[in-house]
Amino acid sequence: MLLEARDVTKAFGSFKAVDAASVTLEPGDILGLIGPNGAGKSTFFNCLTGDLVSTSGKVLFEGHDITSMTPEARAQLGLARTFQVPQTFDGMTVLENVMIGGRTRRRARSARPAASGWRSHAHSPPNPRCCCSTKRWPA
Repeated sequence: MLLEARDVTKAFGSFKAVDAASVTLEPGDILGLIGPNGAGKSTFFNCLTGDLVSTSGKVLFEGHDITSMTPEARAQLGLARTFQVPQTFDGMTVLENVMIGGRTRRRARSARPAASGWRSHAHSPPNPRCCCSTKRWPA
């Protein structure tokens, strides 16, 4: 199991934007999350990435409970989000365009290392401080 949400709920006062949502994703899975405006899609995604603290439920990544981890700590494990940008950067690949969101967020949040799964370059010898270093689970 790569990512699992168990009964994730996010309430704003008495309004439940997300009510006991659960999902399990295996490596290579592609999942579409659809619904009308205000249905809670972005709120659920924000709970998965840690941008919002869920009211209840659990989020697991590679079998580890990451529910209480910060967005930065989750990004270091390889779980991060980008925001909708209505245009792409000409001359860049799809991967490079997606990586822009991670690089922008990292600089804005405190210049911590990027998600280990994003390998835009290689080092010889490996650089442990670079964005392509091996992910490490907290003790």
